[in-house]
Amino acid sequence: MRQLAQRLQAPLLHTYRGKEIMAYDEPYWIGGVGLIGGTAGTDAVQQAELLVMLGTDYPYVDFLPKHGNVIQVDERALAIGRRAPVKLGVVGSVRPTIRALLERLPQRTDTAFLDRAQERRAAWDRMLDERADPARAGDKIHPQAVARAVSDRAATDAILVTDTGEVTLWAANWLRQTGRQRITGSFNNAAVGTGMGIANGAQLLDRQRQVILHVGDGGLTMLLGEFMTAVEHELAVKVVVYDNSGWGLVHLEMEGAGLPAAKGTGFPNLDFAAFARACGAQGFTARDADALDATVAEFLAVPGPAILHALVDPAEVPAMPHVDAKQALRFGIAKVRELIGR
Repeated sequence: MRQLAQRLQAPLLHTYRGKEIMAYDEPYWIGGVGLIGGTAGTDAVQQAELLVMLGTDYPYVDFLPKHGNVIQVDERALAIGRRAPVKLGVVGSVRPTIRALLERLPQRTDTAFLDRAQERRAAWDRMLDERADPARAGDKIHPQAVARAVSDRAATDAILVTDTGEVTLWAANWLRQTGRQRITGSFNNAAVGTGMGIANGAQLLDRQRQVILHVGDGGLTMLLGEFMTAVEHELAVKVVVYDNSGWGLVHLEMEGAGLPAAKGTGFPNLDFAAFARACGAQGFTARDADALDATVAEFLAVPGPAILHALVDPAEVPAMPHVDAKQALRFGIAKVRELIGR
C-alpha cells in the first residue's frame, strides 16, 4: 500500500479494523475515518476526487462520499457498492490488485492534496498529545492519558484487544501502533463484555506474546468470571479497566440527543485490583497522574495475569472529527438538565 500511495502521492487512511496494518510513523498514513478515526482521514475521504477502498465494507455511510468516484476492491462480490456508489468494482484480493495497478500507474508529482492531509494529521496529533498529557489531570486521571501510557509501554509486537463501548474511542484514538502489533476485538456494536474472552483466546494461541486488554468497567463486570479463567489456565493477559462508574457511550448517546443521562447509566464498582488479588493474580490501581507511567510500567512487567484499575474522569468527552452546532447545542442542553436534575 505504501508503494501505491507513493505512486499516487495520496494519503493512506484506515477503518478501525485496518489500524494494525500501518505503523503510526508511516509518512503517508493520516489516521482513521469516522468517529473512531480523526479529522484528517474523515476530511480526506470527502474531499478526494477519487477514493480507493481496499478490502473494506465500511458500514458508516455518512462518512463515505456520494459522488460515486470510488474504486472498491473486495473478495466478496456482495460487498461491492453496498455502502457507497462505485465507479469500478473489482472482485479479488487486494495484494494482486495493487500489484497490477502499479504496473500501469504513472508516477504523480503533485503533492498538494497529500500536503493538506498531512497538515491536518499533524494538527490532530497535537490535539491528541495535549489531551493525553497527565499534567492536566484533576482529582481523577484522564482516560486518554491511560490509553497513551499503555500504548507507549506495550511490546512492539503486542496483541491489543479492545472491548466495545466508550473504551473503544480511548484505545483506538490514543494508540500509536507499531505496524507489528495485532489490534483486535469484536469490532461490532452491542458487543460489550466480549473483550476478556477474546484476550484469553489470543493469549492461549501464543503464550509468549504480550496480550493487553482495554475494557470498560461495565464490560469487565459482565464477564468477570473470565478473568478467573485466565488465572486458572495461567494466561498472562494484562487487563486495563477504565472505571468511570457508568456506561460511557450510553451517556454520550443520550446527551447527543439532548437528554440527561438516565440514572441507570451509572453504577457502583468493585475494587478491580483487589478482585485480581483475590483470584490469585496481581492488581494495580491508577488514580494519581504523576505516578501513572510508573504504575503502567510495573503492571505490564509482572508475570502472569494482572488488572490495572484506572479511575478515570467520567466527564471527559472523546475526540470527534466534527461536531456541528446542532450537536453541540443538544449536548449543552443535556448537561444543563443533568445539573438541575431534570
